[in-house]
Amino acid sequence: MNLRSVSLALALSLSAPAAAQDSALSFAQADYPPPGNAEAAVDSNVAPDATEVALLKNDVYTHVDAARRARLSGDVDRAKVEDKAAADAILSFVKKYPNHRLRIVFYKSAAERYLNIQDWEAGAEAAQRIVQDPKANSLSKAVGSRYALGAWQMVAVQEMKAGKIPQLKLAFSGSRGGAAPTPRMPDVPWRMFVENVDIYVQNAASDPANKLPPEERRAAGGVDLAQVQLIAAQVEFGYDNIEDAQRRLAEVIAAFPGRADVLETAVPMYLDTFRILKNSQGLEAAIARLEPAVGAEAKKAAEVAASPTATEQQKKDAVALKKIAAELRDAAKGGDYNSAAAMMAKGDALAKEGKGADAAAQYRQAAEVFDKYAAESKESADAPNALFNAALAWDKAKEPKKAIADREQILAAYPDAMVARQTTVLLGGGLAAAREYTASAKYNELYLRRWPDGPHRCAVMQNLGLAQQETKKTQEAVQTYLAFANDPACSAEDPNNTARVLYSAAKLQVDQKKTADAKKTLQQLVGLKGVTDVVAKSYQADAKERLAKMK
Repeated sequence: MNLRSVSLALALSLSAPAAAQDSALSFAQADYPPPGNAEAAVDSNVAPDATEVALLKNDVYTHVDAARRARLSGDVDRAKVEDKAAADAILSFVKKYPNHRLRIVFYKSAAERYLNIQDWEAGAEAAQRIVQDPKANSLSKAVGSRYALGAWQMVAVQEMKAGKIPQLKLAFSGSRGGAAPTPRMPDVPWRMFVENVDIYVQNAASDPANKLPPEERRAAGGVDLAQVQLIAAQVEFGYDNIEDAQRRLAEVIAAFPGRADVLETAVPMYLDTFRILKNSQGLEAAIARLEPAVGAEAKKAAEVAASPTATEQQKKDAVALKKIAAELRDAAKGGDYNSAAAMMAKGDALAKEGKGADAAAQYRQAAEVFDKYAAESKESADAPNALFNAALAWDKAKEPKKAIADREQILAAYPDAMVARQTTVLLGGGLAAAREYTASAKYNELYLRRWPDGPHRCAVMQNLGLAQQETKKTQEAVQTYLAFANDPACSAEDPNNTARVLYSAAKLQVDQKKTADAKKTLQQLVGLKGVTDVVAKSYQADAKERLAKMK
């Protein structure tokens, strides 16, 4: 999934925390000049307390000055250490004086220092204190949530890379096989990101950064409101909270109807939520509502692009909006797609009732309609999904050759479609079932090249080994089987299956008269733990006998 990152170019503005203030003075918000700043020094409301100033000098100013000097000398690592120490000291100060009228300013200063040294979690937590402060006004909530949403996104990205939370995967209807969504709570960093996006949307009008020209806004750490809302929708979609994703996508589309970069992602995903929820009437209504609105935006964009002063970006936006409008026009005419989906559902119901012949007829009819839609709407984003569903229907109708043909068409015409990866797996398996092993090997090898860490890698490796064995590529088959057996992820899935793979590899090695290699493989088979299947156990017993004869 390719989520666009939120800008975190935060301007470092902290010089030192302020001294204690008279309780009668007004409470400072996030736009108050940083303590120590000349503007703050002449503020008539500032009444410094000598004791607290002394504490700050010892705990904060020393680190602030050291960080400044380290940056000037090019010692980035030292500057990071001092920035962190300063931020930690600032929060300690607020903890000691929790009712200080400048506490939000302190939280902001600490958050900026953490974020500038890329300590995302500490920055997120400091920013969160601004958002949650009972005295925070709309401006402070906007600034705090802006900092927090960017930081939480970075925490989520780090934790995904480290394997602490699962990768965010967007499963579209074409790859679900008709399965219903399984909603779940987003992991903490993503949940906090979404919550802060919502808070920011409510308070964005008060954000001082949004009053700046675009370039200055980016430099000040401003965010693209449309993009963060879109990412929040993608997060909910990734966690299968499809109804919430649908609501969020609808809001983004309505708020930014002329943003081509947003609509090209939001519109297809929004329409797909109706398919996932099997709401064909809702889908038709959404298409009918969006088609004229996007068409009008496309027309306006085309007029702007035709101007002699049009920028390259405006020209690109016009092309993108024209494409989206065309896809919506196709979808408006695409009642066949929805009809085919209904036929598939009816076929499933008949199959459950044990009416096999009637179910097969429904599946056959659905496949034909899906194929017809794909042929008539080749440029539509739904064309590969239609072919994918047609192939599933042909499989259920017991016509595997037609299923194979549709899957080959997907990879030939739409190699980058969302369904391409799953199609490659099904194609490799389907061709093996049809005993077309050379073609099966081709697609299994394609999968491993394009998606070496894909979720179906282990099954594909096993299918590839079989295809190589059946096409007399014995050495390649042995290598593939052993790669499977020695891959911790593959061997841990099912020890019984691993036993079968090792036994096949050993037999091939024996046939090749590679006794030493066969002996190692047989020993590995005998030592395999967790084997419970009767056939797999018989392989282990035979391996013991063979080893005894090899001594």
